[in-house]
Amino acid sequence: MVAKKSSKFVGNIAGGGKVSPHKHCRICHEPISVKAEPRVCKEQACIEQNEKDEKNQKTVRIAMFVFFGFFVVSTALPLLLQAVG
Repeated sequence: MVAKKSSKFVGNIAGGGKVSPHKHCRICHEPISVKAEPRVCKEQACIEQNEKDEKNQKTVRIAMFVFFGFFVVSTALPLLLQAVG
């Protein structure tokens, strides 16, 4: 019974529907073209928010690498000094 319903559901999604292929804006979730890159609509507010989000992600990524570097140095340096001395 469940298999019958799930196959019917998958069939409707796969190609039986009337919705053309599309993506959704990352900010406002409105349908946009499949070819849209970056994945935002043409609203200025969405474009600005996407740029802000990308900048924040880059900052967090850099901070993560810096803190990881501090962790590695603070762990490896005492071990090296103990092995040498």
